[in-house]
Amino acid sequence: MCRLLGIYGQVDRWREIVTAFSIQAETGNLPPGRQADPGHKDGWGITISNCSQTAMVPLIRQLGSAYGSAGYREALNSLPDQPEILLCHLRKASDNIPITLSNTHPFVDNGWGLIHNGTIYRAQSLPRDPQLIFTSQDSDTEHLFHYLLTKIKQRPADKTLSAALADAIRSLGLDYTALNLLLSNGRDLYVLRNFKKHAAYYTLYCYGFSGGFIICSQPIELACFDRQRWTLMANQSLLRIHGSPPQIDDCQL
Repeated sequence: MCRLLGIYGQVDRWREIVTAFSIQAETGNLPPGRQADPGHKDGWGITISNCSQTAMVPLIRQLGSAYGSAGYREALNSLPDQPEILLCHLRKASDNIPITLSNTHPFVDNGWGLIHNGTIYRAQSLPRDPQLIFTSQDSDTEHLFHYLLTKIKQRPADKTLSAALADAIRSLGLDYTALNLLLSNGRDLYVLRNFKKHAAYYTLYCYGFSGGFIICSQPIELACFDRQRWTLMANQSLLRIHGSPPQIDDCQL
């Protein structure tokens, strides 16, 4: 149960936007039944595309709240320029998933980066390439990540990445609260909103600028945003953001 942020392309005041997102670690929406345990303070992390846009690379992961964190501020200031793709995650741990650094998102492997919001039940049963190295303490998200990477690796040459991902989601075969996720290979950004409960919590919004797009679990409160321009993604939506100038493809699930 987490908050997700993705930035694709060039966006003015991007550092200010990522900084403002960190406030949601303290104030972000929660699903019913968790109101007595406020905040998304169980860890945070950032992954970015490399200079050649051929892979996602980890920037930082830490435990605790991102809001007011010196590490969060220093990580943003360490970037001389805006990366073409940036993913940031604020974690609220699912029940029975330990609060550890190794369970903190993003997960990065084989040039791909993933952040996720939701709980997947019996995720350990998902098929995966045994060559993928498991790094977390039984994170359902890392099980999902390896499952998706396996499906991508096994896709036929004539099948697009978007189609392979859509097939993987349709054939998941497990129960879950939500599969809200942002997945990138450093070149394209794939965005999935897919939930089974708590529609008011498992949200993903899109905001377009002339040079880029922002995806966020809930609107960010800054003067540079017109709140009316935040577009709520429909359930069971899979988007591909790509190109320069950036464009969005609606991929059918």
